[in-house]
Amino acid sequence: MHDLGALIKSLRKERNITQKKLGELLDVTEGTVSKYESNLMTPPFETLRSIASIFNISMDTLCGMEHKGTMSLHGLSESQTETVRQLAESYRAKNGWASRQLTQEQLALIGKIVVELTK
Repeated sequence: MHDLGALIKSLRKERNITQKKLGELLDVTEGTVSKYESNLMTPPFETLRSIASIFNISMDTLCGMEHKGTMSLHGLSESQTETVRQLAESYRAKNGWASRQLTQEQLALIGKIVVELTK
């Protein structure tokens, strides 16, 4: 059985966030966060979405239906999202990044990633 409260607490502690700080991020009280973590209260849907975003996890993962190979792009700009999409496509391409010699397209993509990381 999935324990949402334990997951929220675990995610919060892994990131060294206090209940008070998480409450501020969610626009709820520290006591409300405590109730979420002890399963005395279930967060409303919008709050669950905010929790998923804060901890950069999918709603599926938050709800105990983890799917391997997914990641949240929430908070990325359109150009950053497009760069991540291109990177994933390049990895999936036949012989993608497995060959020792990078293609011009792959080198260009690496350049785009470097530009995004230095903004």
